[in-house]
Amino acid sequence: MKHPVWIVNLGLLGFVLLSCAFIYLSRVKVPTRESIEPSHTATRKESKVAINIQKIYENDLFGTYTKELPKQQKIDVAIPFPTPPAQQRIVAPQIPEPEFLDPLQITLMGIIVVGSNDTKNRAIIREDKTKQEGTYKVGDIIQDSQLIRIFKNKVIFLRLNGQQEVLYLREQDAKADTAYSQTSQWEKIIKRSGEFNYLLDPQPFVEQVKNLSQFIEMINATTAYQKGKSIGLKIGQPTQQQSLAAMLGLQKGDIITSINNIPTETIEQRLAIYKNVTNLPLNHTITVKLLRKNREMTLSYTLQDFITVEKEAEQLMPLQQETAFISHKNTYDSKKQHYAFAPTINKIRKTDHQTILEKGISSMSRGS
Repeated sequence: MKHPVWIVNLGLLGFVLLSCAFIYLSRVKVPTRESIEPSHTATRKESKVAINIQKIYENDLFGTYTKELPKQQKIDVAIPFPTPPAQQRIVAPQIPEPEFLDPLQITLMGIIVVGSNDTKNRAIIREDKTKQEGTYKVGDIIQDSQLIRIFKNKVIFLRLNGQQEVLYLREQDAKADTAYSQTSQWEKIIKRSGEFNYLLDPQPFVEQVKNLSQFIEMINATTAYQKGKSIGLKIGQPTQQQSLAAMLGLQKGDIITSINNIPTETIEQRLAIYKNVTNLPLNHTITVKLLRKNREMTLSYTLQDFITVEKEAEQLMPLQQETAFISHKNTYDSKKQHYAFAPTINKIRKTDHQTILEKGISSMSRGS
């Protein structure tokens, strides 16, 4: 039995021969290599581009170019002056009178004070119509008003029209409140002694005016400016017909420029004035310089204890009466003595006259 390997070898040999014959018959003829260099070189003409710089300026990307306008020939033409506008009468608008609401129909029954912060305090208020009591805090609404402040003896409400209404716990609290004090109280503290001179009792004045800010608020003073610079304190519209400012001789529109030669322009200077004035002893004078209708004026306030002066006047009253009585008595005695000696003088004159008639010689000349 023959080995079958030779059959495989013979098949592989035949396959190789057939592959070689296929490759040889299917080969492609390679074309002849030709040069790619051109036979002749064409001359290229360079074209010159004309650049217009004016266009570059006009088409500026940043927009900085401004086209110059052609110059025009000046023509002298007489331009007539425009006619002034016709005068128009300006009518000042009328100041609307404030409209006040009727007082709140409520009663302050009590106040609960927790601390210095009034937002923690509570007010016990009773409505007069319903007779109902309630506890209220700052910010609560009562009828048409809002509770904005709670003090130890009063509460303050803000009404719808902007007016403030104050309720006091007791009647004496309302009388002692400096913001609503009556004119008669100021008449006992400030007295006018001349056209521009005043007497001021410092002790009750300090009791009514606690600090500088309260004093500025009571005289309704604001900072006055001229060309953007502070020049002093300007007195505003007084809250009453005879307010503290009126009792001090101040008028609406007055500008206080200095007090005791200290300017009133800045807050620091005003504090210095407050310290200076509060440390002055009795019988010293406070000098206030102000501008009233662009005129400089000076007001002086002499510190005086009215109670002591009244007591001294009472003590001097009996002495003055006694002195007047003695003077009157002396006058009476002298007149009485004059009338007592009057007959004797008349008698001497009659005797002299008689002697002259009888002898021609006066006894008086004889005695001389």
